[in-house]
Amino acid sequence: MKFYIFAPAGQTSGGPELAHQLCQTINMLTEYEAYMCYVDTDNRDCANAFPIDVESPGAYREYATEHVVSKEEMDRKENVVVVPEALTYSFLGISNAKKVLWWMSVDNYLASTREENLKELEDTVELHLLQSYYAKNYVEQKFANAKMLPLTDYVNLLHGQFLLPEMYRRNVVLYNPKKGKECIDALKQQITGVQWIPIMGLNLEEIIVLMQSSKVYVDFGNHPGKDRIPREAAVNGCCVITNKKGSAAFSEDVPILEQYKFTDPLNEVARLDALLMDICANYSEHISNFAEYRDWIKGEKNRFDAEALKFVESFSAI
Repeated sequence: MKFYIFAPAGQTSGGPELAHQLCQTINMLTEYEAYMCYVDTDNRDCANAFPIDVESPGAYREYATEHVVSKEEMDRKENVVVVPEALTYSFLGISNAKKVLWWMSVDNYLASTREENLKELEDTVELHLLQSYYAKNYVEQKFANAKMLPLTDYVNLLHGQFLLPEMYRRNVVLYNPKKGKECIDALKQQITGVQWIPIMGLNLEEIIVLMQSSKVYVDFGNHPGKDRIPREAAVNGCCVITNKKGSAAFSEDVPILEQYKFTDPLNEVARLDALLMDICANYSEHISNFAEYRDWIKGEKNRFDAEALKFVESFSAI
């Protein structure tokens, strides 16, 4: 039995990194072999868009993964293919291997399929892996009697290795410009007592330095899964403020106090402004409210390893 983890070719984001992390974990912690399977997402013939022979993105070379180049080698009844929710049409090209669907993002599945292949997935997927409680809630609603296991993730271990003293932190509010842009743009016009800085165009080390020198990270976009950037910001010492969309509505996915969550930020500008000013003035008091969140994030790697082992064991007995 071998495991093949699907990922879009050449893409660097939370999902592809997580796929490489699982591949590495299986190879390091079990007796089984795991390989990446890269998919050409520009190929409209989904069943024949993989595997393609490309190198792993440079950012993921640290995971030391290898990739498959032969579909015949991969598509055997003793093997297991793990496909993320955004690539579910890839299942059309798999005839023999056991099919596992990894729900890294509910919203990406909805956007890529509009639920058009729900029945097919119900009939063919042997196991659903859940990255978040948001995903668990969705799968329970859509797939009767589905077999499920948690398989979450962890942020890059370089995050949170050190914390700069408070004296080096500025009254900066960080945000992801790819999420909730209209909301953030409107808030920036109304809340001017802080400096708003987008996280963009930076490598990992530069992101860590920026987070280590800032006081707040806000995320008012969609939360399609248990998002990484809020956790990266938190473990680097930022106070995190979110809305209540997607996974952010679940305390199991974003376990922060309710005072740091907003149902409708644009209609709660006064409260948000007051909170941001208070964090800037009383950073030590507020950051202590995130101590349990940071500890929870630091425990993710051990939890992920245990979940990955349980996943592999669920097939080793077959």
